[in-house]
Amino acid sequence: MLISVVVPTIRATTLPFTVAAVRAQTWEDWELLIVAQGDDAALAEVCKAAEKEDPRFHYIHLAQRGLSLAKNAGIQAALGDVVAFTDDDCEPDPEWLERINQSFAEQPSVGIVAGDTLPGPRSRFRWLSTCPATRTIECLYKPTENNFRAPPGFYWGGANLAVRRDVFRLVGSFDEYLGPGTDFPAAEDVDFALRAEERGINMWTRPSIVVRHTYGRRYGLRNFLSHHRGYALGSGALGGKLKLLDHRLSREWGKSRRRRDVVISSLKNPPRALLERYKGRHIAQATIRYLAEFELDEKACSRPKASPTVNAPS
Repeated sequence: MLISVVVPTIRATTLPFTVAAVRAQTWEDWELLIVAQGDDAALAEVCKAAEKEDPRFHYIHLAQRGLSLAKNAGIQAALGDVVAFTDDDCEPDPEWLERINQSFAEQPSVGIVAGDTLPGPRSRFRWLSTCPATRTIECLYKPTENNFRAPPGFYWGGANLAVRRDVFRLVGSFDEYLGPGTDFPAAEDVDFALRAEERGINMWTRPSIVVRHTYGRRYGLRNFLSHHRGYALGSGALGGKLKLLDHRLSREWGKSRRRRDVVISSLKNPPRALLERYKGRHIAQATIRYLAEFELDEKACSRPKASPTVNAPS
């Protein structure tokens, strides 16, 4: 089975490590679609050089930036029956594609397979740092058999994800107004998962399918706050979408905690309480803005209202 690997990229320095990890896969029936965004000349050179190394490498350039936009461009160009995604600061384990292929072969009814994204190592132990990571549980989730309610702990992220091509025809594309490169720079993967769930797509999460976020760690207070602010804005926008859809989660998403719980949390862990307050403010602002500026299309993807104030992915 041909697997199309899509790697959106904005990083010339770390992309070669991701490309090398794909090239080292034990499963050899794959193609790699490198989707570069923006006008970085160094990145373009890295992509062109990679394309010359192996006939399975293909370079796609987008003038605009946006992770969802790049993923959708990769999906459109992909030739495989399965499209797998990882990020340009990650390194999939050598058995990544082989285990993805094995999972789809074992469970023909499964439309989505995902695994763990492990955090990158610390090089500066005294510095505040953050690194996006995803820990999955071993779970074959069939929404129609489970009343469309995933079991506790079920979750997957977009840096270690594989999707059958037919799923995109049912679910639609990634929402191009969510995710890095947009005003709501997160939650594009959660949004896609919820839309897949609504359409009864079976999903299998497997901790044995591993991607390592080797170069994903960011250091310093500014990067730490930027990371949490981005996730809060994405979460707030997704909360707005859920309200428009009247989704069952909309009544719990972003719900304010009781004052008593806030006080107890502040006494037990003041720094965490401050961070939660910081994130909560941005979640609320993003929800208000999203509801004011967006509506939904037939696939429940965001569509700007007739207003010149909305910024498209850049």
